[in-house]
Amino acid sequence: MTPETQKRIFRVVLVFLALSAAAGLLFWLRPPCLILETTGYYCGACGVTRMVEELLEGHVWAAFRQNPYLFVVLPLAAVYLAGEVVCYVRGKRPLWKRKWMVIVFGLVLVVGTVFALLRNLPGFEALGPF
Repeated sequence: MTPETQKRIFRVVLVFLALSAAAGLLFWLRPPCLILETTGYYCGACGVTRMVEELLEGHVWAAFRQNPYLFVVLPLAAVYLAGEVVCYVRGKRPLWKRKWMVIVFGLVLVVGTVFALLRNLPGFEALGPF
């Protein structure tokens, strides 16, 4: 293992620890959703804290009901980030610079926007957190 590879692995571990600490702090503090408080509408991430709580208790269906979109997207994002880490550590071209990833990112953004809009419309109450 080269010294450059060791440095890259060390940086990845530091970023992972920092992000884990930030996520833990947010989970512990449980700040209110500013969009919901100011507008009365659910944002695309409303229900994520409760989703994580439900998952930690082993209630998969209840977790899915809190935020179906992010229930599916967050594990896929974790796989994507793992791929980026592998590319970074090996010194390869990042995934986000590939043409097909632009299409994937665009699709995720469009579907997320549609989800955020639909969950606030009458008739789509099932998409909102419970």
